[in-house]
Amino acid sequence: MYRPAIDRPRVLLVVSHPSVGAGIETILRLERRYELRRATKLPEAVTLAQSWPADLAVIDTLLLRGGRVDLGVPVVLLAGGAAEAAAAERSVDKPGGWVAKDAASADLVSAVERLLTGRAKTQAGSLALFGIGVLLLVLVGLLLYLLWTAVA
Repeated sequence: MYRPAIDRPRVLLVVSHPSVGAGIETILRLERRYELRRATKLPEAVTLAQSWPADLAVIDTLLLRGGRVDLGVPVVLLAGGAAEAAAAERSVDKPGGWVAKDAASADLVSAVERLLTGRAKTQAGSLALFGIGVLLLVLVGLLLYLLWTAVA
């Protein structure tokens, strides 16, 4: 199916619980960046994915128990924990990480953005922090040396 350049990324949300689905949909709509569609069952999601090509899917792991789904897009899993997410990753064709069901909205948006952009946030390692500390010490030492030579 032909699709022009992406204006707004398409997110397919697959959650069976109406309140949870509405909450996650609201979080993503508040970003004003995504085009969303929601399905409550896996067969409905597969049908929707064929007629409306999404860029990624967000799937509740409860729906994956006893079934496999091939949507053809990266999937963010909504899981209760790491063990549940690891088991559910085997049930999707393109796992792209997971988010806790009770995670902050920023965590959900970050997971979606990470899959869309292909970039992961990296934190400074301990060696980098050590290097910055040494550099600051050297700069403070130089400043003190210059002050001492100016006074003397």
